[in-house]
Amino acid sequence: MTTIMNSSALVNEEESPESTDTMEGVEESESDEEWENIDEVVSFSYQTLCLFCTEVFNSAELMFAHCETGHMFDAFNFFKKMNVNAISYIQFINFIRKHKLSPTEVMHISTACPWSTDFYMKPFDLNDPLLVFDIEGYMEEKESERTDGNDSVTIPNSEFQTLMQELTSQTERLKNAYDRIDRMKEAAKTVLLCNNQQCSSMNNRSSYQDNASSGNDEDNYYFSTYDHFAIHHEMLQDKVRTLAYKDAILNNPEIFHNKRVLDLGCGTAILSMFAAKAGASFVMGVDKSDVIFHAMDIVRENGFEKVIDLFKGRVEDMPDPEEKMDVIVSEWMGYFLLFEGMLDSVIYARDKFLAPGGHIFPDKCTIYVQAVCDMEKYNEYVGFWDNVYGFKMNAMKNDVIKEANVEAVKPETACCEPAVIKELDLMTCKASDAEFSSSFDVVITRTCAVTALVGYFDCFFDKDLSHKAVLSTAPSSASTHWKQTMFLIANPILVTKGQVINCKLSCRKNRRDPRSLIVKIHFGEYHNQYYLS
Repeated sequence: MTTIMNSSALVNEEESPESTDTMEGVEESESDEEWENIDEVVSFSYQTLCLFCTEVFNSAELMFAHCETGHMFDAFNFFKKMNVNAISYIQFINFIRKHKLSPTEVMHISTACPWSTDFYMKPFDLNDPLLVFDIEGYMEEKESERTDGNDSVTIPNSEFQTLMQELTSQTERLKNAYDRIDRMKEAAKTVLLCNNQQCSSMNNRSSYQDNASSGNDEDNYYFSTYDHFAIHHEMLQDKVRTLAYKDAILNNPEIFHNKRVLDLGCGTAILSMFAAKAGASFVMGVDKSDVIFHAMDIVRENGFEKVIDLFKGRVEDMPDPEEKMDVIVSEWMGYFLLFEGMLDSVIYARDKFLAPGGHIFPDKCTIYVQAVCDMEKYNEYVGFWDNVYGFKMNAMKNDVIKEANVEAVKPETACCEPAVIKELDLMTCKASDAEFSSSFDVVITRTCAVTALVGYFDCFFDKDLSHKAVLSTAPSSASTHWKQTMFLIANPILVTKGQVINCKLSCRKNRRDPRSLIVKIHFGEYHNQYYLS
């Protein structure tokens, strides 16, 4: 089925191989007695199946409420628009059950009612409790509720101005309160980081260089997160990530043979060992986290101690080398590519340590944005607060929406082609390129409700290589530990196929935490600010 606008075409297509004559023959083939005695055959249960999914409810009222929050289908307004009565309601239920339409397809039925035929008076499911539901009573009750909720009061203009001034004053006080809370959080974080720093001890390994200089507290906290084995286990288990580097390094031995290599953020030294195996004459691995002590053991265990040397500290603290490096390899990418702020270190290493004509692996990166319709994720993060064990917690929604989420996005939820918002050439880019603004258009590929914009990136091993490789974190590619970054929209936005939407995305570092990001998104008229931290 391709459209719902042509009701006669839909019926003919869905009824195949039955013809229209067959449908009309239903009246002729069944006697009046069979219709009169149908109540004796039907045995209705009280378990009400949703109109659009497999969830079951104890009443029609609960089911319709679920349709409104879970599928963005307001049954009351739809029935009111279509002038549904007791008879056409039964026809509608049988029509929906038979054709299994989506909420979007139903909502795009304009005026003609394709269910307005005696054919749809015959129950599709004899046990469907919706067929005996008092729809007219339901409509009257909902009309009364909505009328009661729309009472208006007229007040003098002077009183209105006074109320607006008071509202402005209270809003300013609330903003000041939030600012004080933010300052208190930062102060608490600083105290915690200082305590951690005072309690930490430095291990010494005699055969390896060690830099004891400490950066700022935030850097210490950041690097300490890589002390834990779980994060290295997760990265090494990410086959897409690790095999992309292995493929790029081992299949381009001419780049590494008898060359000097810098492995920036070496972790367990897996990339250093790939480089040594590809023929590098010398590899310097640098990492500030304590995992480097285990990397020393790993290097010795695999017999590369004569080729690989390790430096504990930041690359910015490394002494000037006697010779420049021919290749820099680094797995520096964070969520949404730029989270964690390691691009600055890559650029520093390139400018200070890379020899002219040298290579960087990877050498190019591209960030993409795509609109998606994923009501499941929307309800998990946003709709959840509508009913938390019987209580409303809508006050949580504003802050929830501001937090970007790292999720594995289903490729079938996409509703537009991906848009390129940033391209980085690691051979020429500057640290300032990590902060940018991009205007772009998206062309909607299907009618649906947009629930989020999703960001992801690709990395390319490309420049002057005989064997090129790509590391992709797209929803349509094999999943990685980066997954995708989801920016939820406060209220899903209904879009139609072929619609062009003007968008803008700006990204900058959080001044309070330079390794985290603040992302502002404009999607048509909608705009919001998100934090990736």
